[in-house]
Amino acid sequence: MAPASIARVVVVASLATVRAAGAGGGRGKGSGGGGARGKKSTRGGTGGSDRSATKKKASRGGSEGAKKKQPERDDRDDRDEPPTPPPQQQTAVRDPPANRTIPEGKFDALVFDDSSKGTDVFAMDAPHVPPAATTVQDRLFFERKGHACVRNVLTRDEARSMAVALIRETRQRALLAYKHRVSVLCPPGAVDVDAIQSEEEAMKAIARYSDEEVGFLQTFNIHRDNYVAGRGEDSPTDVSERSSDPGIEECAGYIMSRRLARIAAELLGADENEGDRVRLYQSCVFVKPPGFGETNWHSDANMVPLDTNRFVTLWLPLRPLQEDDAALVFASGSHRDFALPYWHTLEGMEDLESRGYDIESYEPLDLGDLTAHAGWCLHWSPPQPEDAPPRHALSVCYFLDGARRLTGREGHLRQVPHEEDEWSYGDWLVDVKAGEAARHPALPVVYP
Repeated sequence: MAPASIARVVVVASLATVRAAGAGGGRGKGSGGGGARGKKSTRGGTGGSDRSATKKKASRGGSEGAKKKQPERDDRDDRDEPPTPPPQQQTAVRDPPANRTIPEGKFDALVFDDSSKGTDVFAMDAPHVPPAATTVQDRLFFERKGHACVRNVLTRDEARSMAVALIRETRQRALLAYKHRVSVLCPPGAVDVDAIQSEEEAMKAIARYSDEEVGFLQTFNIHRDNYVAGRGEDSPTDVSERSSDPGIEECAGYIMSRRLARIAAELLGADENEGDRVRLYQSCVFVKPPGFGETNWHSDANMVPLDTNRFVTLWLPLRPLQEDDAALVFASGSHRDFALPYWHTLEGMEDLESRGYDIESYEPLDLGDLTAHAGWCLHWSPPQPEDAPPRHALSVCYFLDGARRLTGREGHLRQVPHEEDEWSYGDWLVDVKAGEAARHPALPVVYP
């Protein structure tokens, strides 16, 4: 239930204890739950978050609820009179539908089924508020861990159509993606990026001038019409390389969808009643061809020229991912490490567990599932196996409106954002002054 959409919330009673008069006691087992489960994730059945991240060095947590005590037998049970309900016990009974109108009472209210807690949640004075895209448990889990998984956000048909459109557009820009890796991995000025004519040339340049392996390819902002690669020194300017594929509009429809934006807004804690708005920062299709190396531990906010903690990335695989595929792996709780913005080197990244982080992931992931991670949450991705198909994933980043562009002033303790994503933000950064709110047509409001 979105906090911005509800005037007053009343938790009526646990499903395990709310029964009709004469129902004869509570359920045998509670909802259980708690922390992350054991070694393998449990797939969600009907949508919502799967909070069962696969833990490295984690033991099975949580426990089943204790059985409810049966009420004492009423002597009138053998008579025609119905038994008297226990004192102070509510007599409301929850119907199967998750969203229904309460037929009686002084408020025109809706009731939502919070299946994660086994409670009925009434939204008073808000008769037209739809159920939230995430549960309270999802948002608490995200706040605590810095990451979460929401299953079945898209139907398989929707996800398949989105994947076809995005992969088609990505293939048309493949050379641009290879040029981008050259600009990132090779020393400045070592290679004339504009002169590269093939993927093979790009890989040869990286092999010659860089000691780093190629971990992935990325294609920025397919949703932006008449795409501009950026205005940095090494950004290609050849108009012929900009896509004019009619599929851009279809891709933009998925990337800028209100369905995804609402999930981001809820995880960011955006409050519509307070006038909060959510902006789309960038979209990116990441590709890991077979044999490509690992993606280094990093946080997205370290590559963003914004002074904010209210930043979230949604990551959607474009095909089902199994445990041997290169999904994302998270350092739980790292988003709360206040030292990260001032961490200028990769020293210590090889042993994050020594800093007290649980290392967790969510595979297998199906089409229509997504993972979400906070801007400062450290994450990593393993190499893609040689015998596996390419791994494609859509990444969509959002931030709360009002975030300001970093000043970048001399002597500022926070590190300057990494230039890896300059091709993405270069076309709006020149129009927003340091210290001003980041508001630009390239950063559209997508929610509410």
